[in-house]
Amino acid sequence: MTGLVAASVPNLRDLGGIATASGHVIAPGRLWRSSHFGSVSDDELDALRAIGLQSVIDLRGADERTRAPSRLPQFGIRELHLPIEPRAMGALRELREAGEPDKSALAAIMFEVYRRFVNEHTPVFASLLRLVADEATPLPLVIHCTAGKDRTGWAAALLLLALGVPRETVLDDFLASNGRWSMQGVSADWALLATVHADYLQCAFDDIDKRWGSFDAYLEGPLGLDQQARERLSARLLVRR
Repeated sequence: MTGLVAASVPNLRDLGGIATASGHVIAPGRLWRSSHFGSVSDDELDALRAIGLQSVIDLRGADERTRAPSRLPQFGIRELHLPIEPRAMGALRELREAGEPDKSALAAIMFEVYRRFVNEHTPVFASLLRLVADEATPLPLVIHCTAGKDRTGWAAALLLLALGVPRETVLDDFLASNGRWSMQGVSADWALLATVHADYLQCAFDDIDKRWGSFDAYLEGPLGLDQQARERLSARLLVRR
């Protein structure tokens, strides 16, 4: 995976090179995941332009986009909004008002975030999968939210699993968001919410198994990605190793 391109976008990375169980890899430069592009400096624009991005799927809520409008559309990139409003900060404020939150209470916030991905925000992720599989969505494409770790992390996990990437590799990519930001001066409770943990993904997978029996059933049912759609997705993104 490609390393740091712009310091203001610390979680920008190319998913190219990730291998599937069938001996294919994601083609370099076609599919990216990222934190937001609202703080990009003029000096960094050339480096981002060189990636050649053609489409952006922005998972941020309306207020997030207003506070930090993306600078990518000036390249003529197609920008697609699939908003998921953030809940963690509001829940953290409520905990702080009730007293000093402990680690279990903070973890519970994030478990609920991931359960919502599965049970409440399925239509958003179904739309995302359809867009990525659709030849009308030009590549290269980047998916991002604000930090690029939770909403984007779950979107990337769905895509990688749909492409046949082993679950342990999916987890490695998920956890690669950690360590990309400075935690200097950050409160202990916010620092915990600003990292990702394997238990978050497992919580989502457990909910899927409980409600639909398997990930494939969830993918083909609520997410609407049948075998033909998966083949289109693979044709767009995979190459032989």
